[in-house]
Amino acid sequence: MARPQTVSDKELVTRIASFLAAREWPASTWSLAEVAPAAGLSPAGLVKRFGSRAGLLQALGAHWVESIPREPVRELSPLEELRGFARDTFAAQNPAAAIAGLNDLFADLADSGSAAVLRKGQALQRSYCAQLLAALDQPRIAQPERAAEVLLDALHGSLIRHAAGDDTTERTDQTIDYFLEVWA
Repeated sequence: MARPQTVSDKELVTRIASFLAAREWPASTWSLAEVAPAAGLSPAGLVKRFGSRAGLLQALGAHWVESIPREPVRELSPLEELRGFARDTFAAQNPAAAIAGLNDLFADLADSGSAAVLRKGQALQRSYCAQLLAALDQPRIAQPERAAEVLLDALHGSLIRHAAGDDTTERTDQTIDYFLEVWA
């Protein structure tokens, strides 16, 4: 007789996501054996719950999608909320962490299921950033969705620069400031 599950899949994914976010860098791509202790399961237990590493990856992707704000919270100014979102989204402890994150991203893009999750997440990020940009006093931002797309592309580029060794700590703020100057 199988033991009842006392921890939900969602809780397991939350534990694993927290572990992966807190691990020391540089780190290689993670394995089921590496993340299993954080979940409180064996690698075989993770396979039983998620089917495979790819299944767990898709669950982690869905967890990321759920974490993306759907609309501004309005506790901060739209600019400060945009800055905080950019810092949180494009943060990397050091160039090695940025490289590892980009490697994971490229691996995810090679998998059609993970790529679909990434597209959904990117659409949500774009929508959220567009709402924040629309709330700013920037009359030249006539198409907030397109402006958000361009800004997010530039922020991804700043992450690549960071991976290449550009240690500018305020790179996200500088990127946002530059685009706002252009759109002013």
